[in-house]
Amino acid sequence: MKNIKYLYAFATIAALSFTSCSKDDDNKDTEKPVITITEPVVDEGFAPGSEIHLEGVLTDNVELASYKVEVHSAEDGHTHGKSANAEAANYFHYEQTFPIEAGQRIKEFHHHIEIPALAANGEAFTDGHYHLGVFCLDKAGNQQQVFIEIYIGAGGDNHGHDHKTVN
Repeated sequence: MKNIKYLYAFATIAALSFTSCSKDDDNKDTEKPVITITEPVVDEGFAPGSEIHLEGVLTDNVELASYKVEVHSAEDGHTHGKSANAEAANYFHYEQTFPIEAGQRIKEFHHHIEIPALAANGEAFTDGHYHLGVFCLDKAGNQQQVFIEIYIGAGGDNHGHDHKTVN
């Protein structure tokens, strides 16, 4: 009889535990935010001394938390690591994180990213292809990232090829 009471108590506790866990799992946000970059377009060119006009929209099914904008060289073979000759090159780099007001599910963003005429060492930036990335984090910790490739260098948007139109 004593064993039946213990078995009944264990079964009741286990049933309550499983029930409460499943309710928590049903409400857990596992959906990543959505990032749409409307400007600039893929392969758009920018000259040192100008600025990158960045626009887009972030959306989430529950709540957004923050986003980061980054521009870095794409000359490393698209691995997002440091290239072997990165120390010798003078690549432009930009990175900034922005908080999003609590309770927001949609956030339009608009930034002007200045590209200085010269690097901090007084030399010209290395011409080349760059990644412009937007990272978005929602309140539950889900992250999404989107990258487009742009060109930064002398001649800006006249860098030897036609631009692709994104529909």
